[in-house]
Amino acid sequence: MTPAEPEKPAGGEAAPSAHRRDVRVVALIDPLWGGHHGGYAVTLAQGLTDRGIRVQIIGPAPFVEEVCRAVPQATGHILPLFPGTGPDSGPAYYRLGRIARDRVNLRFLRAALRMADGLGADTAHLLWLDSFLPPLVAALAGRKNRAMAVRGTLHWAYFLQEFGARRFSQPVHRALLRGLGALGLRVMMHSRALIKGVQAGELDAAPHPAHPLQFQSEQCEEVRQAVRQQMDIPPQVTVLLAFGGTRHDKGSDLALEALALLPPHVHLLVAGSAHAFDAEAFRERGERLGLADRLHLHLEYIADEDVEGYFLAADACLLPYRRYFAGQSGPLIIAASLGLPVLAADVGVLAEMVELYSLGALFAPEDPAALARCVQEFDGM
Repeated sequence: MTPAEPEKPAGGEAAPSAHRRDVRVVALIDPLWGGHHGGYAVTLAQGLTDRGIRVQIIGPAPFVEEVCRAVPQATGHILPLFPGTGPDSGPAYYRLGRIARDRVNLRFLRAALRMADGLGADTAHLLWLDSFLPPLVAALAGRKNRAMAVRGTLHWAYFLQEFGARRFSQPVHRALLRGLGALGLRVMMHSRALIKGVQAGELDAAPHPAHPLQFQSEQCEEVRQAVRQQMDIPPQVTVLLAFGGTRHDKGSDLALEALALLPPHVHLLVAGSAHAFDAEAFRERGERLGLADRLHLHLEYIADEDVEGYFLAADACLLPYRRYFAGQSGPLIIAASLGLPVLAADVGVLAEMVELYSLGALFAPEDPAALARCVQEFDGM
């Protein structure tokens, strides 16, 4: 769970020597912000800086400011996803149709690569490839200067059939990745299993970097008690944290059903923005199940500096994700970095990470009874 050089690429052979080069300047590029975007970039920027590599940060103002605040040695360059718009442009972006959004993506990618080249970067690393693959083909095909290496991270494999994708999605995305590989893009994924499933393009599997910790060890107990008091959690109970709000794929509603099957000393803390259910609907559901005094909700956006406190307040991180969850989990990375046990659905990368790093225990997905048994059987619960 620490930053590392990529392991063997798909196919099992060591990376060819042509990919080994002296790197003095790296441009880290992300068109998005919020959530894990800043933290991921901070971890990479700090690791590169520690190795004597100059780091240029390219992206929207909130992203650039967050990374440069955490890593002052990095140099920021603001490039908005929408020209002339501010941090509140995200919702407008997601309301665009597919074609209009790809036009925006293409404009950003072309401008970002030109900027990185102009800054003298040896390597441009695109930190978020997931929804940018089609326009990236066009952006790379139109590049005049091919001297700068281009790398990227693909966090999700939503196009694989095991995650419920339509039949045509998998071959289309494989073709895109093969095309990008031919254009010089080398893709990193934080999963050996997903690398094998994708089987296309120039792919490397690398361990996901650890979450940079905010608090010193002597502060943790104080923060734990402060958050528990804030959330009206009794001091002696066992707290399961479902972080990520009420997103349907993260299954906090399944955690609530499992809570009804668990002893009264087990409480559930659900934190993060409301999506599938608002706070009132979720609380009413808890009341119908007789769980009002064991359910603790903070269904609002949580600032990055406050996130870690919710994990410190818990006794285990609960990941009751549904079967179609196709990528890496930010809460899993934070919990693992803090040494907090992880109880996760046996799905994709979640299962791979929990087993590979002995992070906790797994249960059958979308099965509240299996979740409840996992909690009861897990050591120390």
